[in-house]
Amino acid sequence: MITDKIKVSSDGTGREEALKEVEKFSNYMELEEKQELRLRLLAEEALGIVSAIAGYFNADFWLDEENEECRIHLLAKTEMDSGKKEEFIKVSSSGKNEAAKGIMGKIRDIFENSIYNVNEVEQLACEYDGGAMMFASLGNHSADAANFNSLVYKWSLNRYRANLSVERDTNPAAEEAWDELEKSIVANLADDVKVSVAGQNVELTIEKKF
Repeated sequence: MITDKIKVSSDGTGREEALKEVEKFSNYMELEEKQELRLRLLAEEALGIVSAIAGYFNADFWLDEENEECRIHLLAKTEMDSGKKEEFIKVSSSGKNEAAKGIMGKIRDIFENSIYNVNEVEQLACEYDGGAMMFASLGNHSADAANFNSLVYKWSLNRYRANLSVERDTNPAAEEAWDELEKSIVANLADDVKVSVAGQNVELTIEKKF
């Protein structure tokens, strides 16, 4: 099952229509009330990324299902002119985007930097306990040979969680990052969150199996 694709924008356009698709999808899947609420919360988190992107921005939103796994998608085209993002970063006194708070804030930063072609995806470092954790790199997947020409970048919350689990035994900063992860609603509800860049397409996918 796949829903209609709704164009959602940073000014809020399309948000209500998108949430109606979530409701239709939940009814089709015959989800229980608690399951429907969880899916809506995850969809709202995805839509929250759209509203937080710098400047005017839009993306396609839809849901699909395969083998009882529900997937929430946001698909955008990259902006060849990175001026919007660079101007946004300059607003910060440190020259960095300081608005990225929590796991979804950091995922939004990866998504946003990918859209505006800002070369900071791999360098997204976050301060924890006086130390720096390379948030993006800990969740990065290397493209396999079959997809090398099309897949530029892929980040996964599950890979980040696995690598952080190893780091936390010896790195106090990783322990604090782990605590942040444990407190995240999305990290606790979703089975995985992925950001992938292929050609001019940037896609966020939130996966949840009921």
